[in-house]
Amino acid sequence: MTIWGKAVLNIEKGSKKISVMAATFTEWVKTELAIIRLRIRIDETQTAIDQLHRQIGRKIMDLKKQDVLPKATELLFRDEEIVTVMTELAHREQEIEELRTELKIVRRDLKTVVRQTEDTLS
Repeated sequence: MTIWGKAVLNIEKGSKKISVMAATFTEWVKTELAIIRLRIRIDETQTAIDQLHRQIGRKIMDLKKQDVLPKATELLFRDEEIVTVMTELAHREQEIEELRTELKIVRRDLKTVVRQTEDTLS
């Protein structure tokens, strides 16, 4: 084989390695963007939960100012507005758990893709 033949062969091998590395990098970037989007959704949901907590607190303070705060806590949770907010709060907390589960799945998938790419390079 001539020097030029070896040079062409080495260029082809290098090109394949660069292609695999580029594909790995692309998958990594896609995964990182997905993780960022999930974290943003988690933060937004947490903000909504905090807002619901503030709404419950305002209602309790309003009842206290009006001197109509129930003596028993059971009566407090019969208030329609508080019950509605607490139901919404439960939904938001469930959403956060689902997003965290999805985040774990995305991270696991990234590790799998990286391992496969590393195996391809070897």
